[in-house]
Amino acid sequence: MGFSPEFFEKLLHICPEGVIGNDLDGNILFFNSSAERLLGYSREEVIGRINVSSIYPPGGAREAKEFLYSEEFGGRGRLLDFETEVVHKDGKRIPIRLSCTLLHQSDKEVGFVGFFSDISTRKAVERGFLESEKRFRTIVETAGDAIISFDGNRTIQMANRAAGEMLEYDKGELIGKDFMLLVPSRYGTSWEEVERYSTSGNASVAGKTVEIVLLRKTGTEITVQMSMAEKITGDEKIVTAIIRDISGRKAVEEELRILSITDTLTRLYNRRHFNSIAQKELDRARRTRVVFSVLLADIDEFKKYNDTYGHLEGDRVLTAMGDLMLNNFRLMDSCFRMGGEEFLVLLPESGVVGAMVAAERLRIRFSELEFNPLPGGTPVTLTVSIGLSEYHPGHSLDDIVRYADMAMYTAKNEGRNRTVSYEFLRNRMIRTSDPAR
Repeated sequence: MGFSPEFFEKLLHICPEGVIGNDLDGNILFFNSSAERLLGYSREEVIGRINVSSIYPPGGAREAKEFLYSEEFGGRGRLLDFETEVVHKDGKRIPIRLSCTLLHQSDKEVGFVGFFSDISTRKAVERGFLESEKRFRTIVETAGDAIISFDGNRTIQMANRAAGEMLEYDKGELIGKDFMLLVPSRYGTSWEEVERYSTSGNASVAGKTVEIVLLRKTGTEITVQMSMAEKITGDEKIVTAIIRDISGRKAVEEELRILSITDTLTRLYNRRHFNSIAQKELDRARRTRVVFSVLLADIDEFKKYNDTYGHLEGDRVLTAMGDLMLNNFRLMDSCFRMGGEEFLVLLPESGVVGAMVAAERLRIRFSELEFNPLPGGTPVTLTVSIGLSEYHPGHSLDDIVRYADMAMYTAKNEGRNRTVSYEFLRNRMIRTSDPAR
């Protein structure tokens, strides 16, 4: 089944290039969103109100039409990659690349549809290359961004002051070096894809930048945003890369990411991040059949302590628990504050026996901590109740946490300050319900 006219109209409206359709008299019948951005007019201002010749400089529409009917740019009835200018609503001229097609209906010419690509940036770069070398070098040398040019063999021909400072090379030291020395080896052949993408003349990617890692002279890495332009003169190709250090921005982004997954009081992961990490561990266990365990800990009578000594003292207890957990589990284990005084530890590659050892170590060391909520008063100690559960085939994430929760509440009900595993709890229920015992 073919596509409907409505589908094609919708497709043209979201096209990244300006699309303008008009009849033989120049009356504009179609004007997409990209054309609005390019020319500054709204669709309502042009359709049925402005002749297409008005968007060109004087004589520009006539020239485009003459070439459309010639054989020079794609054959009669087609105009491909024709460079001309259009006039913005505010009167400013904009260089564009135009591709246009003559429309027919029942073998009769009925109008035209044109695709308009803004090439202002490319023209500006071309003008820069045409300026005197002295002026060009002055602009390049005073630029805040690093600028590096290399040839078809990727030999660096030019590097400005900012490039040397960013990459920690002395003045002139980059000249003659292989640009690939600045690219980590892990990129391998994928660098060629980066280069092709960045220097592509394709309008849909024109002006786009890529984020990539480069190597400083010292071997340290720096995250940069890079755009590249390619110029070919005869058989010589020169690629110019404009490079901006975004390592500071990336550091801020990483800090915000960490804040989004971390409990600020205890520095442990938060409940939201648990779901992400635990699901990956569950998927791995199902795939490899390697068990893992969950430890759920709740500080005994914390509410009473908090109500007696205040929230600030309560926060000190929570912080102490966080520090204890960060310092008493393996690097591969993940510790979380689930809310209030409840904490959870995800123990990869640990069955309930190994988890019991880790849980008891945490329980004992927490009971040994002394808190001083009243100046000069008697130190106060607290305890923690812990529940454990081990992954078994068929368990969901909710099952594993729920079983650990059941075991933890059993520890509470049986006197607190103890560790109970769900496996022990289940076996005890089986023995109790077996009449033969």
